[in-house]
Amino acid sequence: MIEEVSAGGVLFKDREVLLIKNPSGIWTFPKGLIERGEIPEETATREVFEETGIKGRIIAPLGEIRYWYMREGQKVRKRVIFFLMEYLEGEPKASWEVQEASFFPIQEVKRLLKYKGDKEIFEKSLNITQYL
Repeated sequence: MIEEVSAGGVLFKDREVLLIKNPSGIWTFPKGLIERGEIPEETATREVFEETGIKGRIIAPLGEIRYWYMREGQKVRKRVIFFLMEYLEGEPKASWEVQEASFFPIQEVKRLLKYKGDKEIFEKSLNITQYL
């Protein structure tokens, strides 16, 4: 069994949220593997920028999700640490890693998210973003 730890961000700009369309065609939050020497906050900020072209700043931790998936016939146990982020600068532009990157209104995000863990993390982000 393989274990992976990633970090990602739920980034707000005004009343919109940044999503990516992953290689499977599913809308989700930007995230990626924590590299050697990085702390999760650095990874989340880096991955959001690399996958979307958006620079953000971490506001608060959101917690983590865990799931299993198969890669090349091997079971992978995945843990993703998420952070609430606010927009600093940039325009959404998909990297080679993702199909699309875009901002969506909160109600549309609720409709677009498919993964249970993403939905739970998004609800947490809404509960602590009283200033929106």
